[in-house]
Amino acid sequence: MPAFSRRRFLQHAPLLAASPGLAAPAGPLRIGCLNVHAYSHFGLWAPLFSLTGMRLTHCWDIEPDKAAAFAKTWGAVAVRNFDDMAGKVDAVISGGYYNYPWNHLLHQPYLEAGLPNLINRPFANSLAKAKRILDLARRHKAPILVPSAHEHNEAIARARAWTPGKKILCYTATNSFDDYATHGVHGVYLVCRAVAEAGHPVVSVAYQAKNWHSAPGVVTFEHANFLGTLHQVSGSWGTIQIHTPEEYGGRAFLIQPGTGYPYNKTEVWAPTLWAFEHLARQGEMPQSYDQILHKTQVFLAGFRSILANGGRPVRVDQVPEDWECPVDLPNHPDDQTAALFRKKFGKA
Repeated sequence: MPAFSRRRFLQHAPLLAASPGLAAPAGPLRIGCLNVHAYSHFGLWAPLFSLTGMRLTHCWDIEPDKAAAFAKTWGAVAVRNFDDMAGKVDAVISGGYYNYPWNHLLHQPYLEAGLPNLINRPFANSLAKAKRILDLARRHKAPILVPSAHEHNEAIARARAWTPGKKILCYTATNSFDDYATHGVHGVYLVCRAVAEAGHPVVSVAYQAKNWHSAPGVVTFEHANFLGTLHQVSGSWGTIQIHTPEEYGGRAFLIQPGTGYPYNKTEVWAPTLWAFEHLARQGEMPQSYDQILHKTQVFLAGFRSILANGGRPVRVDQVPEDWECPVDLPNHPDDQTAALFRKKFGKA
């Protein structure tokens, strides 16, 4: 972590929890927001905080003017430095994409304080960085949520409850696609939630497509006794169809985005916030640190398959710790957000 940032954090330390695990306040939770503008979910999440017991009180963005605009809209306080929210908030939510190679720096002061952290997808662009975040969270007993709207919804909750104990023959899944880093990851998390976490961890990943930033593409997951596929396509929210000997044709679980207000908000967007509020108040993580690590390994193995292995399978336990996947998006060539992060924090 940069020295200037660590000094500021230590100055705030007396204001933070002296020991992890302190009970959340009974009233509204004060939420500090990181990465509120470019390719950020806060455009979807911020209006939904009225459906929660949380309040947006502070914010930071790599572009200070964007943080100021967000603060003005939502009645928050924009801070100059990413760690200036320490001692002023009860939990932290990061909503962006371009920050993910630097998440291990951005979240360090808040993890060291034992605060709940929501770290939006993707989690990290290397296994070494992912482990650094998880080690900090474990050491300081900081609960974390690494969510996708494709995990926190009724359909995938039913799939997760149905799958354990089943003899799976195969499965097919779909998710809407822009590129693998921003949207393919949703399908990866869906598969890990519905299948891997039900007792069937992923062994290897093969990703075949023209490239990682255009559809169509097919990601093949090897499990111990069966294979599954994820089709990266345009026009699909998210589905999975799981085949067992008892389910001729397979059991289908289809994410429904909701029709009209309020269902177009409560079916797929608000549940992530509700899950985080429950985590922050109760300290109960819906996924363990090991499960978060596994789905990160699966995501990285898919990237390595198409970038470095010609689409052939890559074992999740053989992704080199320091191998890094890209952050810049070919479909958004004029976006300079990643360059701003490099200028401030160094090369990803």
